[in-house]
Amino acid sequence: MKLHEMVKELQSVMSLDFDERAILFEKYRDIINSEISTNPSNIEAFCLMAMITCELREDTEKSIEILEQCYLQNQLNFSDEGFALWATDMAYFLLEEYGESSEERAVQLLSQAINRNSNYANTYYAYGKVCFRRKDFEKASKLFHKAFELSAKKSYKYCEAVSLLAHSNQNEGITLLRSIYSYPFENEKVDVNTALTLGRELAISGSIVEAKKIAKILLKADYKEFDIEIDEMADFIFILRDYKTCIELYDKYQFFENTSWLKKYFYSLKRTGQTSIAENKLKEITEEIEKDISEEQINPNDWESYEDYEYYIRSQTKRLKDIKEEYDKVFIHSVDILPDVYYDIIYECYYIYCPRHCL
Repeated sequence: MKLHEMVKELQSVMSLDFDERAILFEKYRDIINSEISTNPSNIEAFCLMAMITCELREDTEKSIEILEQCYLQNQLNFSDEGFALWATDMAYFLLEEYGESSEERAVQLLSQAINRNSNYANTYYAYGKVCFRRKDFEKASKLFHKAFELSAKKSYKYCEAVSLLAHSNQNEGITLLRSIYSYPFENEKVDVNTALTLGRELAISGSIVEAKKIAKILLKADYKEFDIEIDEMADFIFILRDYKTCIELYDKYQFFENTSWLKKYFYSLKRTGQTSIAENKLKEITEEIEKDISEEQINPNDWESYEDYEYYIRSQTKRLKDIKEEYDKVFIHSVDILPDVYYDIIYECYYIYCPRHCL
């Protein structure tokens, strides 16, 4: 059976319980192990073996060891394509399983793969993801652009656009977002985030009419289905200065836990002349937090450790203090509350021949 057919069959059982799908995974692990024994130059087989081992919930070290074995056996005769495949998949484990401790090695591997003209979009996306996290937005945008050239996925174009926005290239970022914006939404994750980010940037740039059209569409969305948070939507509405809708969203989803959003709620109430409601909300929140602190102080022995108990009491006390300070900024000091502006890319699996995500 060809490798891509194995991946497709493995994907077909991913919805089953672990014990059920593990039967097929173990079957193919044996088949691939036999293939590697007779054909150690089959880089694809090594990579699939490494991820199957991971999916079988074995120690990540075993997956790393499989890929290290692949390198040792093929380092003298790696083709550019074979090296790019191996390096990208090794970088995945180094970045996603080990994080910052192995980031430099992963970056070196991805750089080498790119220098060898990797034809895998995953390579450029993976490196772009690292650059974005490091706030090297200019380099990230170029890497995402190359990923899109190799594989015209909307998610890559979205990541490029967001990188440009984060690098203060607003006009270019908006142009890219417009190029992939579509409604009705086809790809839930990408299309909804595209609409949200485009709408927000249009509002910030002053294109209010166009931004409001997008907001109207998104306000009809079911946030349990779409991959955006309701507080992100509320921030968008706040930028549009639709304070009435901001209040409605707050009251519907009860965000009093979030101090950052709460200050915008108080500000919206002030702008709509509802000072008494703000006063009552502050009183309600204060009473609830103080009650929580009091109840925990009565039973400190319920906590696993006294340090955890102390940390919780301190954090709740500070939260209440912060909330009151934000209230005072709005109603006593008349501070204008500015919208939050933040940028984040779409995160997805970039492992080549991943039995869970590979198409």
